[in-house]
Amino acid sequence: MRFFTRELGNQADADELAQEAFARFVRTAPVQALGNAQAYLTRIATNLLRDFVVRGSTLLSKRSMLLDDDLDLIAASDTHRETQARQDLARWKLILDQLKPETLDIFLRNRVEGQTYVEIARELDVPLWVVQKQMLKAMKHVLAHREANDD
Repeated sequence: MRFFTRELGNQADADELAQEAFARFVRTAPVQALGNAQAYLTRIATNLLRDFVVRGSTLLSKRSMLLDDDLDLIAASDTHRETQARQDLARWKLILDQLKPETLDIFLRNRVEGQTYVEIARELDVPLWVVQKQMLKAMKHVLAHREANDD
């Protein structure tokens, strides 16, 4: 639970993934041949987290719209909505500016330019797990601010 809560910052997702990790452990762990049960469970948890991040980033991208698309939806005569959109854009710029430059670069390459994790890793000459980890950090940051705004 601590592992998932620390990585995700979301108790509900941590509960769900912890339950799934133990269910997979019970279903697949060879009881007698298992030398280190904790290491085996940690590997299951790490794989679940990786899969969750990949699945989550896909869901997040499906839910989110490009800022330009959102601004195009505003009628020119609707000054209230235009003002609101500009304020939202400024707020999200401040939120994204809080990310470290390398995290922001990876996030923008994926979300704005549409590059895959593999393409980003190849271009930046870094391992794929580095891109995944930076995207997880960026998504946690964005989701935390989105949830804080929804309150």
